[in-house]
Amino acid sequence: MFLCFLFKNKKKLKYINFNNAGASKNPEFVINRVKAYLDEEFLLGGYYAAEKNKKYIVNFYKNLSSLINCHQSEISFVPSSTYGWNFFFDSVNLEKGDNIIIFENEYGNNFLSLLKKKNVEIRVSELDEEGRICFSNLKKNIDKKTKIISVCHIASQSGNIQNVEEICKFSKKLNKEIIFILDACQSIGHIKIDVKRIKCDVMVGSGRKYLRGPRGTGFIYVKDSVKKNIQPSIFDSKSCVLKKMNTILYKKNLFETFEFSPALIIGLSESLSYLNKLGIKNIEKKIKNLSIYFRKKIKNIDNMKVYENPLLISGINTISMKKKSVENIYKYLLKKNILTSISTSSTSYHHFKKMNLKKLLRISFHYYNTRKEIDYLVDVLKDLAKSS
Repeated sequence: MFLCFLFKNKKKLKYINFNNAGASKNPEFVINRVKAYLDEEFLLGGYYAAEKNKKYIVNFYKNLSSLINCHQSEISFVPSSTYGWNFFFDSVNLEKGDNIIIFENEYGNNFLSLLKKKNVEIRVSELDEEGRICFSNLKKNIDKKTKIISVCHIASQSGNIQNVEEICKFSKKLNKEIIFILDACQSIGHIKIDVKRIKCDVMVGSGRKYLRGPRGTGFIYVKDSVKKNIQPSIFDSKSCVLKKMNTILYKKNLFETFEFSPALIIGLSESLSYLNKLGIKNIEKKIKNLSIYFRKKIKNIDNMKVYENPLLISGINTISMKKKSVENIYKYLLKKNILTSISTSSTSYHHFKKMNLKKLLRISFHYYNTRKEIDYLVDVLKDLAKSS
């Protein structure tokens, strides 16, 4: 039964979405729920509409905590994963001489944000030839002044799944004071994540990708034991309360602000509820099987290369084709009503520099995609490969 995930109105759909790593399709009931809330705002005004729907807003924390195995108090709703990532970094007390470790697959926006931290050393740890984190190089980079390690679970521009549980364990053995941040932007809703098993201190994620939530939604998880050592860079009445002059008491959802969109948080909550009903293990299996099927089908296409390690397979596949620019592949597929995306060096400067590449075409599957859709994609790619 799980394999049948096409919309009932499939005939009305014009495009096949293979850009789920960018933005997946929202379930129709999620869009309808967001619209219904906005209708209430129109009738009641924003404050009373939010009060009337409080239980649906609160369900977001329940649904996400169930998915990632944490306390509801450890979750904050944010407008994007990048916002949450920056918010946390700006809230950590970094001193002159401290260092932060990222990896060669680090997301471009995250790296750009770190460049403004002038008194802190940014160390870029290597990946090995198979696309895995290189532990020997990581060991060389960690010392007593290492404050934070940030890891992309699945990178935007590369579908290799990193063994983040092992990376965290290895890092904490060398320096138990390290704050371990997991960027789960591409992995949340894609593969199973258990923050207690991974033992990460912080995790950020996006709503619009594999969670199938609305745009403008994301979250940050911060372990309760870590909160006492940080101070939010933004203060308002949602995250803290003034007990007396110069004494601030922080609230549980530490990285939230008073102004937010109830419509969007309700929409994301509905997506999470649906995902939990389907089961993340079922979703992960379906997505990986689609990638395996795709790779088998394209083996005989001349001059095509897939860059991911088949042993680290996810739903994200990056390709190139000899004598065909990435832009031309993208445009050709678009003419055939196939949505993909182009990954450039702006998404990961170090990754593309190491591979001596400028661009790749990214094809990313979700559970609602089908083998029939992949067959059509492969036929189109074959036709393109044969063309002059």
